[in-house]
Amino acid sequence: MPSETLRNFRTMRQVKTSLDLAKNQRVKTTNSLSRTEEEAAYLLSLTDRRAGQILAKETKRFAAMEASVDKSRGRVLKAREKLAATINKNRALTELRYQLQRARWEKRGPLKKEPPTEGGNLPRMELNY
Repeated sequence: MPSETLRNFRTMRQVKTSLDLAKNQRVKTTNSLSRTEEEAAYLLSLTDRRAGQILAKETKRFAAMEASVDKSRGRVLKAREKLAATINKNRALTELRYQLQRARWEKRGPLKKEPPTEGGNLPRMELNY
């Protein structure tokens, strides 16, 4: 049984897609079997007059789509940068507040607890019925 080490695994670049497989396959029909080599070459050389226009239009459409994707990625990057700046500002502000609190606590020293007096710190109340 062959070893399943990493060298035996295939990456996505090594795996053929169904489109790649379909490009190499030719369906054998009666028409394709009865054609001569010259006729097949001639038929492959025929193109539509508007093929250049169609290909240029498709190239332009693809370039516009790629530009749209790049623009969207740029917007996402800007949003992430803005969010990261806000988060970093909040972290720095929180850390500063903690430092200021620690400094206040150290300046005051340890808290001294006073012994509780009878009745506590509440004012006396008189209840009449």
